[in-house]
Parts: sequence; C-alpha cells; structure tokens
Amino acid sequence: MFAIPDHDLRAPSATLSESLLRGVPRSYAVLFFNASPRLGWFLMTISMLAPDLGLVGLAGLIATGILAWGLGYDHQPIRSGYLLFNSLLVCLTLAWLHRSYQFPPGIYAALLLASVLGSLFLSAALQHAFATYLGLSAHSLPAVITAYVIYFIGYSLYGPAGTAVVEPCPWLDLDFLPTFWKSMFQAFGAMIFQARATPGILVFTGLALCSPLTALIAAAAFAAGAGTMALLGINLDPENITWCGFNFLLCGIALGAGYYVPSRGSLLLALAGAFLCALVALALSTALRYFGLPASALPYNLVVLVMVYALKQRKTAGALHPSPAPGALPESAARLVLINSHRFPQLHLPAISLPFAGERTITQGMDGALTHRGLWRYAFDFEAEQGGRKFLGEGTTLEEFHTWDTLVLAPCNGIVSSVVNHVRNNAPGENNPDENWGNSIIIFSDAGYYIMLAHLRQGTVNVAVGQRITRGDLLGRCGNSGRSPVPHLHLQIQDTAVQSAPTRPFCLKHYLEFSADGSQRIYRTSGIPSAGVRIMPAITDQALNDGLSGWLPGAYRYKITGEKGETWQETIVLDFDEQGRFRLSSKRCAAQLTAFLSEGVFYTTGYQGTDASLLAYMATGLARVPCVGGSDVIWHDEASAIPFHRTPLRWLHDVADPFIGPSMMECDYRLLPDSSGHIIFCQVEPNTQSSFAGPAHAPTSIQTHIAPRRGVVHMAIRLQNDRTIKAEIVEYLLQPARLY
Repeated sequence: MFAIPDHDLRAPSATLSESLLRGVPRSYAVLFFNASPRLGWFLMTISMLAPDLGLVGLAGLIATGILAWGLGYDHQPIRSGYLLFNSLLVCLTLAWLHRSYQFPPGIYAALLLASVLGSLFLSAALQHAFATYLGLSAHSLPAVITAYVIYFIGYSLYGPAGTAVVEPCPWLDLDFLPTFWKSMFQAFGAMIFQARATPGILVFTGLALCSPLTALIAAAAFAAGAGTMALLGINLDPENITWCGFNFLLCGIALGAGYYVPSRGSLLLALAGAFLCALVALALSTALRYFGLPASALPYNLVVLVMVYALKQRKTAGALHPSPAPGALPESAARLVLINSHRFPQLHLPAISLPFAGERTITQGMDGALTHRGLWRYAFDFEAEQGGRKFLGEGTTLEEFHTWDTLVLAPCNGIVSSVVNHVRNNAPGENNPDENWGNSIIIFSDAGYYIMLAHLRQGTVNVAVGQRITRGDLLGRCGNSGRSPVPHLHLQIQDTAVQSAPTRPFCLKHYLEFSADGSQRIYRTSGIPSAGVRIMPAITDQALNDGLSGWLPGAYRYKITGEKGETWQETIVLDFDEQGRFRLSSKRCAAQLTAFLSEGVFYTTGYQGTDASLLAYMATGLARVPCVGGSDVIWHDEASAIPFHRTPLRWLHDVADPFIGPSMMECDYRLLPDSSGHIIFCQVEPNTQSSFAGPAHAPTSIQTHIAPRRGVVHMAIRLQNDRTIKAEIVEYLLQPARLY
C-alpha cells in the first residue's frame, strides 16, 4: 500500500486512544487502497463473522498500535493505519494456522507476540527502505515475510499444516451462485480472511458504495486473472481460484485505481497486471510447494512493485497519470485530473511570459510557412504594428519600423548562458544567412530548459554570461540582425545552449489576445497563439490582487434564498492547507473547495460535493479570475457539471467519466464595475458557442461580488430552469487559521 495523507491525521493533540480509534479501522481500509474509516469499520465488522480470526486480528492491531506509540514512532502513520495493516494480516494468518495446528495457549500467545513485534519492525524497516531507495511502498511484503516465518515455526514444531475443516453453512457459502461469481466473491472475502461467498459479497458491496470505480476495476482484473488460469487449463471452481484470486483483485486495485488515475490506460494496465499475476502465482505455488508454503500475497506484491517501478522510469506520463493525491478516492483523483486537463490543456508544457511590453502581432507562429520548420518549428516571431502597418512611410530605413529598438525583457527567471552582441544590423529587405540568429541571448531557465531570443540590435545586449536575471529585466533591444529582412523578435525554447539547437514545444502564459474586431481582449492563462494574432502581456492590477489574496480565515455565514423562494443559512469555514491554499468547507453539508492565487490569477479547484452547497456556485463563478483591469477583458473557462446532476447521474458520471471524458460547462467570464463599493464584480455566462447547456439545475448566469478581506459577500445565480438563487453574507466570525 502507499502512504495516505489525510488532513485530520496531522492533529498534534491526538491521544493514544484517539489515534487507535482512527488507525485501527483505517488499517482494514488500507488493504483496499482506501482511507475511508467507514469502510474500515464495515470491513472490521465483516471479519467478526469468524470471531476466532477477527478478534485475533483486532487484538494484534491494537497491540501493534500501542507498541508503536510507546516506542515513539511518528503518530501519523499510526492514525492512518499505514504502520498497522501488516500486523493485521500477520495476526489473521496466525489465527488461520491455529485452526490447523491448534497451538497450545502458551505457544499461541508467544507466536501472537512474535507476529506483533515482527510485523511492526519489519514494516517500519521495509517501508522506509523502499521509500528511500525505490520511491515505492513495501505493500504487504512485511506481512508475507513475517507470515512465512510463522509458517516455518509451525512446520518445525508440528509438521506440515493441514487443511482446516470448515463447517458448511448455506447462508455463508451460497452454493447456488454460478461458479465464476462464487469464486470472485470468495476472493473478495479472502482479502480479510473470510473466504466465503456472503462475506465476499458484503466486502464487494461496501467497496462499491465507497468507491464504485475501485470495485469495477477489481472485478475486471479478477476476470482477467481467472481467464488466464482457465486458459492454462485450470478449473475455475472456488477451490482452485480463491487461493490466488485475491491477488488478481489487489493487482487491479493497485494498478487501476491506486497508483494511477482511473482511465482506459489504467484499466488496461490492471488487466495486464492480473494476467502476469496469474502466471507468477502458478509458478510460485509450484516452487513453494516443496517448502510447504502457499503463494499468499507474494504474486501481487512482486508484480505490482516491478510494474510500478518500471513505469517510474518513463519520461512522460503518456496514457497513465500517477494519482495526484495518494489515498484519495479514485473518483476524486480522476475528476481532478480530467477537469484540469480540460481547463489547462497546456499544463504539461513549459510556459514563459512575453518578452516585451505593449502590443505585438505574431507574424510567424509554430510550424510557420517561412523558417519555423523541421527541428526549429517551435518558435514565435513578434512585430509591433500601428494601425495595421509595421512601419511609417515607405519602410526604407530601420528607424521607420515600429519594432525597431523596442525593449526586450526577460521572459523568466534564470541565468544567462550565451550572448552574441556583435552582428551588424541589416538594412530593410537584406539578410545575413551566415550569422543566422544574429545578436541573441540564451537563458537557462530555473525550470530546466533554455530560452533563446534572437535578431537583437547590435551592441544593445546589456547582460553577461553567468548573470542572474529575473523575469521582466531589460535584456536588450529589438534589431534586424542575422537572417532577418525586417526588424522582429524571435523566441524559442530548446534543450541545449547551442544557438542552432532543435526547439521543443512550449506555450506563452498570462497574456491578452485581441478579438478580431479589436473590441475585446481575451485573457489567456496559457496558450499557443497562431500567426496574425495580436497580443500583449497581462498586467496585474494590484488592487484586485490584494482583494483576492487577503481573504481572512474564519466562519462566514450566508443567508440564501432558494429557487422556490425558501430561505436557509449556510456557514462556510475558511482556513489554509499545508501548502498555504485557501480551503473552504461547508458546515451544512459535505462539501469542500480549494482556492489559491498564483501569478496574479485566482483559481478554484477540486470541488467535492453537490449543488446543495453554495460552494458549488463559488467553484463555477470563481473558477478563474485574473487580476487584470479593464471592462473589455473577458476570459473563457470550463466548470464541472457533475455537482449539478441529480444523484443517479452523478454516480454514473463517477464511473463512466474516466473512460469517456468529463461532463463540463463552457463559460465566458468578465469583470464589471461594481456600484456597491465591492472590489470585484465577476459575471459568468454560458459560452454561446458551446452545444452543452448543462443540467436543469446548472447555473446559466452567476454574479459574484467580492470585498477586500471578506471574500464573497453576495451572489446572484440564475439556473437553467430560469429560477434564481441569491446569497448574502450576514455574519463573519474571525477564527485562527489551522495549518495542517
């Protein structure tokens, strides 16, 4: 398994009893790569269907937690169950062996103590070693190794373990089930040492209610593993499959929903892992038979660890995206990645600021028809225009060109790695192919790539090799040197400091793009504009920036008037997470939202909840707010439509969206003057070019008023059904920010 960060796990005041109340149930849930205490309590209850197993496992868990606490281990992995779940598995194994050996009380107690000690120390040691040297979790390898030691001790004392006689029980065995389904459910039950149909159905049901995606992918992986066994000629009766079937389930959960965001790629990976796991399980069971040992969970551990470590060597994510929040529900992780991929399509590309002030026209973009071809296709050429003309008069002298001698600014923070400053300037219409790039500057960005600015004016470069520069610093002036018939500025990103190095894809960030008629400026957080587009840097309005960044922590109580005229109140609590981002949560319903300000842009992201909370409308109305002044500035964004679907459709989207794409609403935003004295009035409306109107309860218009230090003070929302919702802040209670 992997470490499960959970905000409430870091409370420093938790006592031993509080930590055990959190850590013990979570130890059961961790077996399924889940952090839900509700699932843990449910699984613990199911384990008590066989009290001789369940009580021993629970006793071992509690003893391990007390021991770890007393020895001074970090309390967080105790509260998360991460340090305890291996002990649970070993103690359950011991109880299972006791059914065969019937250990005398003294020996049973000694072996239980050895299980607690061995699993704790081995788990702590292997988890640290794997994390340090491989960047992985040790999974349940500590439990497998400790269990094998217990096996050998039993073997040395009493000989090979026989098969424990289990009394038939119709309501537990459900013999009427088809063979495949009985085998699968018994495999689910075997994950908590309850290898019978009814416990397995209960485990599957609890997992499906907590995370439908996990249950679906686990079942698909079991089908792949069982199908492989059938292909090898092994009968699919429960007796032939249960011993290895839980390995298939674990492979599916780990690869399809644990380490990687659920997607078509992760599903295929889970199926491939189950296929390999079946082969490894068969081979290991044959080899270990000579020692009287079962394969246990060793096949799953070996296959998953090897596959995950191999995939860590990739250069790009490809079709498999590592989970952005280990321990989070797969549905939440998938939604976050899917929504961000739509909202920020250039998120994976290097992004740099415009290297000039004022307006410029892109006269040649990426894959340009003139010189931006082949290895050098990722580049931009910028020229200044006035009234659609590049020069005054006839353009026979350099001084007549609007681009000539304009300032060239640093597009990023970095270190100057190369400077050329001696190349003569060409007269208009001339070229210098022998010194292709002319006067140039190459910067090694702090982000790890090289940026070249070329065709500068001779003698104007005012930085030196090795000099540290900051974004916006003056580098030189535009010229007409090298292969340049008219003054322009060339910009590209490359992998080395050599002038002729091949270029690599990149995008521009935080700029305004003029509409075709020039009446509006469209804000772009990032983008790859095409030739002919007129752009300018987006200048941060400090007053807007201060208004959005100064939101105070505390409890904000709102009076809300619903779509049918009913009224109610909702309290939104704002504090900060460990990364310093705003975290908003509703006291009225289970809803959470994260917000943050970055480079002069306010973002909301990661909304969890339904439209029963005002936070759903804040997530849409304030999806992205650039701190850029001007009533002619508009911007586009996409908001998730999931919160506004009714419950059955939300569940369906949770399962289907990772494979078919998210349900999104395209919106247009603008800042308008606010006569009430508030600092920001942000209005959102549906994109007129979008064919998706959204659910009936989705908003068609949101007006959001924001005041300094108090955040959202008023909202007016119109829904698809033409009804309205209004919210007004009525009370603010200052509370100290909690840092987790």
